Amino acid sequence: MHKRILTAFLFAACGLSAAAHADDGMGDQASPAPAAAPELVGGNVQFMTNYVGRGLAQSLGNPSVEGEIDVNTGDGWYGGVDGNSINWIDKLYPGDDVGTEIDAWAGYRMHFGGGDWRYKLGFLRLQFPGNYAPQTPPTAEPNTTEAYGSLSWTTYSVQVNYSVTESFGTPDTKGSLYIDLSGSQPLGNGFTLGEHLGRNQKTGHDPVTGLSHSRNDYTDYKLHLDYVLGQGITLTLAHTWTNGDLSIYTLGGYAVAGHHTWLLIEKDF
Repeated sequence: MHKRILTAFLFAACGLSAAAHADDGMGDQASPAPAAAPELVGGNVQFMTNYVGRGLAQSLGNPSVEGEIDVNTGDGWYGGVDGNSINWIDKLYPGDDVGTEIDAWAGYRMHFGGGDWRYKLGFLRLQFPGNYAPQTPPTAEPNTTEAYGSLSWTTYSVQVNYSVTESFGTPDTKGSLYIDLSGSQPLGNGFTLGEHLGRNQKTGHDPVTGLSHSRNDYTDYKLHLDYVLGQGITLTLAHTWTNGDLSIYTLGGYAVAGHHTWLLIEKDF
């Protein structure tokens, strides 16, 4: 299997950030309708000791920084864009210079049923700008477009992301899915406990070997404890792990699909 095709498998679950975004298409913690009027423009910055998305450590255990802007933080049409610092592409291909992941999303969401329920629909584009070293034979870059839909009740949600392009440059993977179940419970005194269960599921077969892409499927898990420090600042301690095959999901001796514990501090605007 060509290295860049293997990359698509290794990071087929690239996420938008290590923590749940407000509405990024990757599955957010559900919430009742806000009491205060929503902001037209919102956002945040995050500093994390490891960038983990959909169970995979995409900064390979190194610190990462993220910035996000959201347009319409309430119901109706909405959109947003964010950027994360990454290093897995450069690590896998020393000739490449791709240190940023930029994601953009747009869609429609609405609360109903007295505000406890919410549905959300939209599209997500994951873009990896930079300089890619020529490969022989030529291979596709990992840029990907997904459609998503979710249903939430109070602080619990289910979301499905569906790849409408080849998934992260891997041939014959249109229609691949990522399923996200998330929830959270307030503990009092500024603490919140959160849980996540995800399933990465690939369609199609390798055009060279004929092997099913399903051998790269996995389930990922996450537990996190959030503490509100005040003035829009939240500190998160998280632990993630997967049942992914580490003979596949390892890069440079680092188990990208293994157990990861990391810290994140977020400032909302």
